Amino acid sequence: MGDISASPISQVGDARNGSHGNSSAKQANPQVVAAYRKQLITVQAQMAGVDKQIAELKSFSKGETPGANGMQLHKGYSTEPIDDQVRKLEEKRKSLAAKMDAVFDAARKQGIEPGQLR
Repeated sequence: MGDISASPISQVGDARNGSHGNSSAKQANPQVVAAYRKQLITVQAQMAGVDKQIAELKSFSKGETPGANGMQLHKGYSTEPIDDQVRKLEEKRKSLAAKMDAVFDAARKQGIEPGQLR
């Protein structure tokens, strides 16, 4: 049998390959990370608002009263069918999710790991 250490195939834990660093292991600029994090917080807040509106509309369509007092005078009411309103909000939620994915992708291309954005 031949000598395994003379094999041209790289082996796990080979001392010769240990000096090369991983390109994704470099630290990203903290200002860039903060900018991406701020974008994500904004999109997440918008998504939370949309989720709340969807939940309120669904509970209203089931016959539950919105809020403790019933009518909320500070809110505008729409004559559009509830199903259409929910559908539009779900489309908006999908676009916000796509926007969030785009921010994660842009950050990844800059060498920023998703864990750094949380």
